[in-house]
This record gives sequence, structure tokens and C-alpha cells, in this order.
Amino acid sequence: MLSVKTFIFNPIQVNTYIVYNENKECVIIDAGSFEPFEDEQILDYIDKNGLKPLMLLNTHSHIDHVMGNAVIAKKYGIQLAAHPIEKPLYDKVWAFAAAFGINFTQDRCLAPTVDLNDGDIINIGDDTLKVLFTPGHAPGHVCFYDEKDGIIFTGDTLFYRGIGRCDLPGGNYSAIEKSLREVLYKLPDDTIVYCGHGPMTRIGDEKRNNPEINSL
Repeated sequence: MLSVKTFIFNPIQVNTYIVYNENKECVIIDAGSFEPFEDEQILDYIDKNGLKPLMLLNTHSHIDHVMGNAVIAKKYGIQLAAHPIEKPLYDKVWAFAAAFGINFTQDRCLAPTVDLNDGDIINIGDDTLKVLFTPGHAPGHVCFYDEKDGIIFTGDTLFYRGIGRCDLPGGNYSAIEKSLREVLYKLPDDTIVYCGHGPMTRIGDEKRNNPEINSL
């Protein structure tokens, strides 16, 4: 069984998740720590709980989701995994930060070295996360689905009563509509959704009550 620890980091308030099993093996999803005290929070949690980081996972390459990758990778010697479509964007992420008024230097940039494609399985000991390709908010956006425990990490594809914006570079409203209808809506209604921003929700609740979803 997988457990989840949530942090809310950086000026854009991204949800960063540590996902770990009974043997204390873990992956970190969307490491968004930026300020030194935020870096300390996540590193202290890992160390004080005796967790063993296996890999960094990114749902997509937007600045708020990648700020803490380099710090964590350097300390634990782990790799970053992302969809190959997103990989070229990591070279420019530091420049995009300026548009949000964030002084993000190149030394905090980390390029992915592991490709994540639709249907790939990420092993956390005997537990698994399945990669689901969900473009729209970003061209190479992916979600991470734990079918056994009934949980999914949706990044910025699906929020509590909302969906990811599609007016940023690479965004595509038709693509996110397809991702929602043909991928996320097909999951069981009781699937718990850990979003990239905001509170948790469930697939069924969003199908019934999300104004963006109901308008698609």
C-alpha cells in the first residue's frame, strides 16, 4: 500500500507529493520547493522518516512543478523522469520563471534522464504507478495512477472543480478535453485525485460537479 505526504511550495502554491511504501521506498512527484526553508522541509521529512528516494517524477515541465528537482537529486543521487515531449523545455524553464517574477537560476535546473511514456509502470517496491498520457495543459503532460489503492496524481490536468489552463505555450483545449473524456473519466468514480494545485477530490465528484468538465 502506498502512502502520500503533501507539501505546498513556492509562490504558485504547487502540491508536491512524496509517495512511499511500507519499506520506506519513495518517489517524489513535482518537487516544487524553491525557498531554502522549503528545501529543508522536504529533505528533513525524507531523512527523519528514513525514506529511501528512488526517483523524481514530473507531470510536466512548468516552472512551479520543477523548482526543487536539482536539490533533491543532488542529495540522494536519483534521476528525474518525464515525458520525452517535455524534455526540450527544461533547458528554458529558468527563463520562463522571470515571467512570473521568480528569480530561478540555471543551477536549480535539472534535465530529465528517464523517459515516461503512456502505459509505463513505475515500481515502488511491490507497488506501482502507471503512467497515463494526458496532454492539454502541456504537450507532454502525464498523470500517475495507482490502481490498487485507487489514487491518481493528475498534475495540472484536473483540479477540484477545475481543469488546467490551456492558454500557456503548448496548451491545447481540444487535447485536454480528450484527456479528460478518454482517460481520466474512464477511471472508477471513487478514485482519489491528488491535484497539482488545491485540495484532493474524486473522479466521480468532478464528473458530477466540476463546471469546466460539465461544459466540455
